[in-house]
Amino acid sequence: MGKLWLHYKSDLIRIAGTALALAISLSGIWKQVSPIDFIAIAATLIGGFPMIKEAFEAIRERKMSMELSMAIAVLACLAIGQFTTGLVITLFVLVAELLEDLTVDNGRGVLKKLTELLPQTAMVRKNNSEITLPVQELQPQDIIIVKPGSRIPVDGVVIKGSSFVDQAAITGESIPVEKTVGVKVLAGTVNQSGVLEIQATGTGQDTIFGKIIRVIEDAQKTKAPIEKMADKLAARLVYFAFGGAILTFLITRNLTATIAALIVAGACGVAAGTPLAILAGIGRCAREGIIVKGGIYLEQLAGIDAIVLDKTGTLTLGTPRVKEVFSLNGISKQDILHLLATGEQHSEHPLAQAILNEAKQNNIFPDAYGNLDYLPGKGLSLQFNNRNFYIGNLTLLREKRVALPSSNDDLEKLKSKDGSVIFIADDYTLLGGVSISDTIRKEAKSAVSALRNYDPSIISLISGDAKQVVEEMGKTLALDEAIGGMLPADKLEYIKKLKTSGRKVAMIGDGINDAPALVEATVGIAMGGGTDIAFESADMILPTNNLLKVATALGISRQVMRVIRFNFWGTIIIDSIGILLALLGLLSPMDAAIIHVGSETCFILNSARLFRKK
Repeated sequence: MGKLWLHYKSDLIRIAGTALALAISLSGIWKQVSPIDFIAIAATLIGGFPMIKEAFEAIRERKMSMELSMAIAVLACLAIGQFTTGLVITLFVLVAELLEDLTVDNGRGVLKKLTELLPQTAMVRKNNSEITLPVQELQPQDIIIVKPGSRIPVDGVVIKGSSFVDQAAITGESIPVEKTVGVKVLAGTVNQSGVLEIQATGTGQDTIFGKIIRVIEDAQKTKAPIEKMADKLAARLVYFAFGGAILTFLITRNLTATIAALIVAGACGVAAGTPLAILAGIGRCAREGIIVKGGIYLEQLAGIDAIVLDKTGTLTLGTPRVKEVFSLNGISKQDILHLLATGEQHSEHPLAQAILNEAKQNNIFPDAYGNLDYLPGKGLSLQFNNRNFYIGNLTLLREKRVALPSSNDDLEKLKSKDGSVIFIADDYTLLGGVSISDTIRKEAKSAVSALRNYDPSIISLISGDAKQVVEEMGKTLALDEAIGGMLPADKLEYIKKLKTSGRKVAMIGDGINDAPALVEATVGIAMGGGTDIAFESADMILPTNNLLKVATALGISRQVMRVIRFNFWGTIIIDSIGILLALLGLLSPMDAAIIHVGSETCFILNSARLFRKK
């Protein structure tokens, strides 16, 4: 309460003074002194000074504003002796403006809460001693020591220790993630159990956390097209109010009814409620771990009718695993895995790492080999136990004149194994191989199902992986279309084709090889936005790889637009009814004031409810 008083001291004093003057005015005490309610007049002018000042600025800038119409209405009330009515309007306007300011500040509080997540100091190891430094002085390559229960102040890599880290504030993950040596950690996350020593890779604004703060700051400053439309509609509704007042006077020749028409018609609910709803939507997304670069993207997301997904890192974990080891011509599966591990032991290729991981899990370890030659695009050849072996694709085996199955059906069966197939052969025969595929994320099916609830015309998968692998994944996830073998340029053309057909497209990818498609899409959504290109190319960023968050963002965006549309049409209907009642002589200025400010308050509260987490 103390903070509220300090922040809104002048507003609260103005409201209290106006309310006290209204109580005196209603009591009628002033009649014993003067037939004119000077207390009401003074309180109206003093309390309404900010509104009157903005009205004069609007006149000077030659623009129509709600403050101008309300100031004219209040001064008109005073001119015809409706002192109490003028005071009531002033009090209601002051309360409504305070309510709006409180709600907006609550929305911007999301950013404040985020900035408070970073510690002010950090323990750093330098010259074999531990010192405490302000986070502003931290540099990349510094060794940071983080104790249990403390927040991590930098982006970095664990070089000593292991612990579970709560990343909910940054990535939205509800379950703490285990961090061991070599694993990345993010600034703003909480170390829960063990002591960690972290080598900083990013500090301050160069961390993922710092980039998120900048994105949200920019998003709150920029206006969405719907907000600009709200400003225009508000100005038109003010003209509508003046037109209604003039029409009322021409028909009724009644100044009181004319002022009532002027008072009742307003666009405050639209002018205030629309940016409030956008701000609430951005804040809600931020709390869910969804970073929206601006209100325009929240608005565009609500109209999405086509969703395009990348495969690796989006629908899958991005970590290939061996699904099957197969052997031919009497050799055992253990020997196949041993030969493959021996040949791939020094390779950095993800498929090679999958083979080595599978061998290790089966307690099979590589041996020393003779000569080894890498053959780009085909595989490799090596000498082992005085024999030549070839590891790679069918192109390599045919080139080396290896005897392949004579039956096309048998060969197709080998080629069609789940995932990517790596073969191994000697100088004469095909010995066997492994099939390797990426693991589908456990939430992928439920995420696709959740996206279906928003009635997109198409959900498709596009990937550079083998066509058969992509098509199989498309069937597994019940997607409308699944296309493999696509280069970044092909993905870009696919997005353009959808847009040309009139669809509004959301592209969801990892922000690296998908960057051209992310930029071209109506809304580009980068999953796992740990790279700079993700922040540059995408319109929305999910620091986590949870695809369900996309459905969450869709739900929030559509709820925001429903609220805005309700406020639009609600304002128009109430204004029209109010002017009609004034024309019929059924509306007093006091009634008009109550209707006007009551409806404005309702529309502001309608937008404010979006701040509630659901």
